[in-house]
Amino acid sequence: MLSRTAEYLYWISRYMERAETTARLLDVGYRMSLFPNPSGYNNEWESVLSAAGAIEGYKNKYDTIEQKNVEDYLFFDESNPSSVYNCILNARNNALVVRTSFTPESWLAINKTYQEILNLKEKKFIKSDLPDLTEWTIEQVNLFRGSLSSLLRNDGYNFLFLGLFIERADNSARLLDVKYFVLLPKPQYVGGNIDNMQWSILLRSLSSFRAFRWAYDGNITATKIADFLVLNNNCPRSLSFCIQNIVKHLTNLTCSPEKVGRIYNNLKDLNTKIQEEKIETIVEYGLHQFVTQFIRKISSVDNEIHKEFFN
Repeated sequence: MLSRTAEYLYWISRYMERAETTARLLDVGYRMSLFPNPSGYNNEWESVLSAAGAIEGYKNKYDTIEQKNVEDYLFFDESNPSSVYNCILNARNNALVVRTSFTPESWLAINKTYQEILNLKEKKFIKSDLPDLTEWTIEQVNLFRGSLSSLLRNDGYNFLFLGLFIERADNSARLLDVKYFVLLPKPQYVGGNIDNMQWSILLRSLSSFRAFRWAYDGNITATKIADFLVLNNNCPRSLSFCIQNIVKHLTNLTCSPEKVGRIYNNLKDLNTKIQEEKIETIVEYGLHQFVTQFIRKISSVDNEIHKEFFN
């Protein structure tokens, strides 16, 4: 029974985290669309679709990449498994099965979000509504995450946060990769005004701009931001922070020390490497190569969790 409940809990937090990430991606696209797009820079909405892993599904449905269609596909489209609507629907359906594992506040946070997005889906929205929709999504996910503080610190709690940080680690890595190799694909543009502007927009959309300015003095540079989003242990969306929390909630599991040990063996090298790494070394090696390896490792850890606990 534990494995079934654990799997539901694991995916509830993943779906809610994915809903927030998709909303933040839409916010990035919207903010960048307000600025001119010179020759040599990719379409910001194509970049958003790539980061969301939804570009193939989108192109199967639409002939051209247009803002209104991208917004609808990523927010409300039922044919897109990672749309905000589907993520909230799936989180709510999973939560319905394991309601006894939640406090009333946690269930209410998910169910209220679901009821409200049903109402939003029935209304016709326009481009100017997007900031309100993304803000609403971020607020609802944060309310749900806050409600988890009332839960008993047992294995169910740890599976919830394992799912959350696995999802966040993967999403943060993909955002970094897309920024470098999709949105701004030509090396000669790196370090220019629009490059730095895009980084600033990315930080603001992650609610991290002020935190970054507190942590780093001087001008905003790509290297500093990469350090912040990869290695800074105090940034809640950095790869390092995510890995530390995956290790924490994994090793806090009491249900099967043998299974935990096998998964940790797959993770410990990445954890050690990211704690000892320097951003200059990563940049010299290649941020794209580093992030690609990180994504593969996180996917491997996710597969191990499913193999050991959910199959």
